[in-house]
Amino acid sequence: MTRPTNDRPRPLRGAARVFGGITALVAGLANSGVISPAQGGAIQGVITAVLVLLGTFGIVAVAEPKVTPLSDPRDDQGRSLTPSK
Repeated sequence: MTRPTNDRPRPLRGAARVFGGITALVAGLANSGVISPAQGGAIQGVITAVLVLLGTFGIVAVAEPKVTPLSDPRDDQGRSLTPSK
């Protein structure tokens, strides 16, 4: 069994970092008094709605080509992957 490498693309991890960073920023602004808690909640609601929409379309479009489907695995040139014998 091969060991996983750390240099492979991780598109979902990157998207989660952006979402987490924006959410933490808004929460920090609300908790520090720069914006009111009600404004912070409203901003987070809008951000969450936009990110869910982008996630549905954008992340899937970006991540899907980077994963190998188990039902029909293929290489970069479109050749079928077969188990080694």
